[in-house]
Amino acid sequence: MYMDNAAAAQRLAAWVEILSQFDLPDWERLPQLDLYMDQVIILLKRYLSPVGGDEDEKSITASIINNYVRMKVMPPPVKKKYSRVHIAYLIIICTLKQSLSISCIQKMLPAGHGEEAVRALYTEFVARFRSAVAFMRQLSFEDGRLVPESFQLTLPQDCGVLVITSAIFAALAKSLTGFLLYEEPEEPQRTKDEKKEKAK
Repeated sequence: MYMDNAAAAQRLAAWVEILSQFDLPDWERLPQLDLYMDQVIILLKRYLSPVGGDEDEKSITASIINNYVRMKVMPPPVKKKYSRVHIAYLIIICTLKQSLSISCIQKMLPAGHGEEAVRALYTEFVARFRSAVAFMRQLSFEDGRLVPESFQLTLPQDCGVLVITSAIFAALAKSLTGFLLYEEPEEPQRTKDEKKEKAK
């Protein structure tokens, strides 16, 4: 693949613009009422579409969610309904699965499934995600170099939080790489008759 500096800078700017319009919901903004599977899928797609990979990678299906439950990555639903604890798990898992294996992600999640532990992790995750996004939004491509502007990123001293931060950066970096490599589909070749019809 060849892309000149101007094209790369333009693609980076477009990705940063998409990222600028995106934010993960705070814990308090997650649904307080329990949801059925189809509602969960719709909600997750709305929350996560800007940071996904290609369509296959970012697809969220009932079978994928059921697999996470079966593998004990997240707690099972209660009477086929999912609480905001489940939504928080799924936002973290689906954000990070773009760049990490499920077994790696599982090590970052609470050993128990109590609401307080999940809430604390999710709140930290959202805060770190926002810091990472703020840093990435400052990137620019100048003279063939990818450089941040004036924004300074302070890395956490806590090992667990450092793992979360680096995992988020990995997910964002993969998203940016995919966006830079994405090629717009070419328009199909038109026949002479179609060209004449369009010209009318």
